[in-house]
Amino acid sequence: MPPGLTSAVIEERIRAYESFGIHRTGWTGDDASATWMRDILHGAGAKPELERFMFPLLEYRRTRLITPDGQIEGVPLHDAGFSPPGGIRGELVELGTGDPFGNIVVSTENDPACSQQRIGRSIEDLEEAGAVGLVIVTADPKRAVTVLNATNLIAPRALPVLQIGAREARSLASAMLMHAEVTLEVDGDRLQSRARNVVASLPGTEPDLAPLGVMTPRSGWFTCAAERGGGIAILLALAEEFARRPHRRTIEFVASSGHELNHYGLESYLRSRAGIERRAHAWLHLGANIGTSTGPTRIETTDDALLAQGTAQFESAGVRFEVTEARGGEAQNIAKGGGRYLSVRGVNQYFHSPNDTFEVACDAEQVAAAGRACLAILEAWDAETGPPLPSQSHETRSQA
Repeated sequence: MPPGLTSAVIEERIRAYESFGIHRTGWTGDDASATWMRDILHGAGAKPELERFMFPLLEYRRTRLITPDGQIEGVPLHDAGFSPPGGIRGELVELGTGDPFGNIVVSTENDPACSQQRIGRSIEDLEEAGAVGLVIVTADPKRAVTVLNATNLIAPRALPVLQIGAREARSLASAMLMHAEVTLEVDGDRLQSRARNVVASLPGTEPDLAPLGVMTPRSGWFTCAAERGGGIAILLALAEEFARRPHRRTIEFVASSGHELNHYGLESYLRSRAGIERRAHAWLHLGANIGTSTGPTRIETTDDALLAQGTAQFESAGVRFEVTEARGGEAQNIAKGGGRYLSVRGVNQYFHSPNDTFEVACDAEQVAAAGRACLAILEAWDAETGPPLPSQSHETRSQA
């Protein structure tokens, strides 16, 4: 077994990644993990590079809701608006029940109307109805906040939106009952900043063959141990293994930042390599929540040939998995560019939560098993000749 795919090394690397702290794009923890990955890949002989890209950084100073009982700190929705200086005042009304006009609307806990898939439409409806702000209440199993990704950075919405956990929201019921005025403050600026992708190319012995792509996101809202750690640990192990042995196809590795900001880093990578989505023989997408302790791993593909390969290898490796047709994560970018892929993602009850730590949400044995399956899949792709195997593409539905 490759050393990088033992559960001990998997755990060591996920814990190391977690130790860098918050991994938001361009933040200190994000930069530290880029350097750390580069050093590991360099030690394996993979000749990695750190490729910089520009992105819209939300720099905020005060993000809070001030009520008669005190103040509640929260996380702003990164593609929503700012309040005027000193905040904006209004009464609290519950989403879907009170009149939004001139008021600050509060969602019920984990309201589907404020899910990743529906939040854009809900904000548009509230803006049209004259709401002056929105407070989204979310909860992981420990009642902490879970944060939405930003999908509309090019044209952010005007309505200020603050995300808070269910624990913090307990005091809001009395404020709504008393029709008390509160102040919503989302004080910040949008700046142009830089972040880095970690990339490496391992030349094959037959350079005329279509290359293989291996990709994993590297950034996220908090420490992201289960969300990002499994994919990162597997990518490192695969790069180490193929760096030490001959392989026919060139293998392109990319660990991208900007995931939570509408995949900004991967988009930069693809733009600088126009058409690589289609040129590659296939892509292995190491997405979120691989091998968590709180749910199964899922595989999703663009065609039946890749699905058969994935199912066989994940069964053989002993992975707790299921098949999904819901397209998610950076695999969407590959599909948009006409590429074929096998995507590995999972279920994590602490997704986008500050409680996504190794101790709470990770299963190193399951990550290692998924890594062994991925190694076998890459070996099979490397051995294939000619064009992709003929098969019927199966339909997918979009998932943010």
